[in-house]
Amino acid sequence: MPLVAPTLTILLYALVAWVLIEVFVNNAHRLSRKHFIFFHYVCVIAVFFGVFDFYFLHHQTFSIFAVTAIAMATVCALELMVFGYLYSGERWFLNYVDWIFPMFLALGTIYFTGVLVS
Repeated sequence: MPLVAPTLTILLYALVAWVLIEVFVNNAHRLSRKHFIFFHYVCVIAVFFGVFDFYFLHHQTFSIFAVTAIAMATVCALELMVFGYLYSGERWFLNYVDWIFPMFLALGTIYFTGVLVS
């Protein structure tokens, strides 16, 4: 039970990062495709770096790998819930360029931030 609070803290940080990315995605639909992709990638890196830089500076309960795994599992669960059950539109954007590669960017950014800060 003593690891529940630190796990929930990681879940909260991942949720904040995910919401910030969704705010960008929902407001950037008017950009050209090339600009959208570029700024989406930059936003993913910047947001996950900023959020998890703050996390690693103030919390050190788990290893960097464990934090990355918990955060990414949280993001994947959020994506599954939203796009599997709540979203009713077309899912054309669930592809390598718009979804899978940004997930790898988020994963790498969280891990790199942990290594950089630790």
